[in-house]
Amino acid sequence: MHLAGEDIASGAWTDAKKARIRASRVDTTFLLARTLARLSRPPAVLACASALGYYGDRGDEVLTEESAAGTGFLASVCRDWEQAAAPASEAGIRVLHLRFGVVLDQSAGALSKMLGLFRKGMGGPSGAGAST
Repeated sequence: MHLAGEDIASGAWTDAKKARIRASRVDTTFLLARTLARLSRPPAVLACASALGYYGDRGDEVLTEESAAGTGFLASVCRDWEQAAAPASEAGIRVLHLRFGVVLDQSAGALSKMLGLFRKGMGGPSGAGAST
């Protein structure tokens, strides 16, 4: 599994930061896919993490794997990120694109950054959630 990427939750999104976000995902995925495609015995499967950012902000629209990519910076990064795996796919390697949402872990990532506020009583819901 390939889980590359510059941290998007820390630091201002300057042009340089955006370039690092894109390169850390797209360039590394392309290099990995191209390298795997050239192997005499390539793996049967390459699993690449992507992100729900692929879909962009679509409000309450119900999205499926068949939904079109969204617009905006993150959506374009995700489209390019997934396309960067093409050399592996073209070589017959099955490529899985795993579109993750925010990963919550007490010791890292978004949750670790939010926990302090919640513990001080300043946290709140981050979204309306799903309704059935």
